[in-house]
Amino acid sequence: MKIFLIITTVLFYFSCRSQESDFNVGQKSITYIDESRNRPLVTEIWYPTKDSLDKNIATNTQRTPFVTINAIPDASIIDEKHPLLLVSHGTGGNRFSLTWFIEKMVKEGYIVVSLDHYGNSSFDKIPREFVKWWERAIDIKHVLTQVLNDDTVGSKIDISKIGGVGFSLGGYTNIALAGGYVNRNLTKTMDIELPPEFPKGEEIIDFYTDSLIIASYNKYKDQVKDERMKAFFIMAPAIGFGFQSEKQTKSITAPIFIIAGKGDTNTPISGNAENYHLLIETSELYLFGEHVNHYVFLNEATEFGKQILPDLTIDHPSIDRREIHQITTKLAINFFRKHL
Repeated sequence: MKIFLIITTVLFYFSCRSQESDFNVGQKSITYIDESRNRPLVTEIWYPTKDSLDKNIATNTQRTPFVTINAIPDASIIDEKHPLLLVSHGTGGNRFSLTWFIEKMVKEGYIVVSLDHYGNSSFDKIPREFVKWWERAIDIKHVLTQVLNDDTVGSKIDISKIGGVGFSLGGYTNIALAGGYVNRNLTKTMDIELPPEFPKGEEIIDFYTDSLIIASYNKYKDQVKDERMKAFFIMAPAIGFGFQSEKQTKSITAPIFIIAGKGDTNTPISGNAENYHLLIETSELYLFGEHVNHYVFLNEATEFGKQILPDLTIDHPSIDRREIHQITTKLAINFFRKHL
């Protein structure tokens, strides 16, 4: 009986192993223009390839704050249908902020698309775009349409298996894409601090009276849901203060997996991850321990990064960022296998 159990366990292990060793990561860069909003959306498309990585090309990370991944520019894409994930970065982040997650999912057979949210990325900071949260969902919807129409990539996507991934403000973005309705007026009675990434400038913008912000909200607040996306995995979501009623989440029918750390000091779980879980009937919640803070979901840092960006790169001494990433990707793989 013990021998049978051992053999069964071994067979189960090999049957469940990912295809990671078979795939390399291909990468295609493109800028899509949402002409209706005069909004450039710089985009990376990451995908499984059998092409070989040039071993002679060494990645220099000495002057970069975060560890990078090895990808093959403009590689050939494996000729079969792949599930698709769209990634939304946190406020002031960029399309490379979650490459640790992207690399793992590509090696699992996914096509992954990440983009810079216009005006709200580390490469392009416009104060109003930091508070026009709802327009981020419109960014994702536009890029999704363009990718599906892409001659090279679109035909390789299984359109019945499209999911979303987001971190921090990108977590809210995915809740919006699932059908969540943010009420910007709820914050009038709250003492809400601007995120540390918010650009400093001379212009003073009143979130509640600024005509451009109001016009944007009125125009796009009802256009955020995307029925093409079937499941959502979100890390340390933000903007929980804009959700206080189940009416705001009643149109969410897709499964949502929420993951966060109990030690999050940027988006405390009581008002964000736990609040969303309470309001979203289709959600699951996974919480790391009390020493796991917000930025643990960013890429691993280089020594240079720890020197210049300590708040974003240095975790509690008891926390291994790589281990948090490994657990997170395992949960994401299981979640998307079940729901896509």
